[in-house]
Amino acid sequence: MIVLVRHAEARGGEGRFIGSTDLPLSAAGRAQAGALAAALAPARPRAVFASPLARAQDTAQPLAAALGLPVGALPGLAEINLGAWEDQPREAVRAADPAAYAARGRDFAHFRPPGGESFAQVQARALAALDILARGPLPAVAVTHAGVIRAVLCHVLGMPLANLFRLDPLHAHATTLRPAAQGFALLGFNLPPAALAPRP
Repeated sequence: MIVLVRHAEARGGEGRFIGSTDLPLSAAGRAQAGALAAALAPARPRAVFASPLARAQDTAQPLAAALGLPVGALPGLAEINLGAWEDQPREAVRAADPAAYAARGRDFAHFRPPGGESFAQVQARALAALDILARGPLPAVAVTHAGVIRAVLCHVLGMPLANLFRLDPLHAHATTLRPAAQGFALLGFNLPPAALAPRP
């Protein structure tokens, strides 16, 4: 089983386009990371991975420390790169380039901000990262981002990628996947840490 976890709550991104911009965890996020570690460590996952971004690495670290494992960095699990829009206020982007802002809303799957990437590209690299995880020791925990989880779930569920924002992964909650003959099967979505703890 692969346990995909959205990173814990970060601070500093309110009202801005935040993809590959590095943000620290908030105080609440650090508490969420600790709760996640306490719930998951007794299940003894055999590997812990994370996006290279700090908010994912810092979410994974307490669990890895409890297990005595390193946190493996998987670039394919990083959040979407929004290029020139990174860390810019959403309203400022809309005012500066209303045509591009509208184009994004019409085609979430393929629109690329200047210097950035599309969600179709995110989906392709995320699925490649999951294939790497599936070939390693399982169960594995992988801490990633909302955009990545949305893109992966669209593929697993056979949903058009244009509908990815209908899915709302919560901070420090998990999506569980089982490698299947062709791709992955969805076992659970938005599972809180307590639901991941092994039953006595």
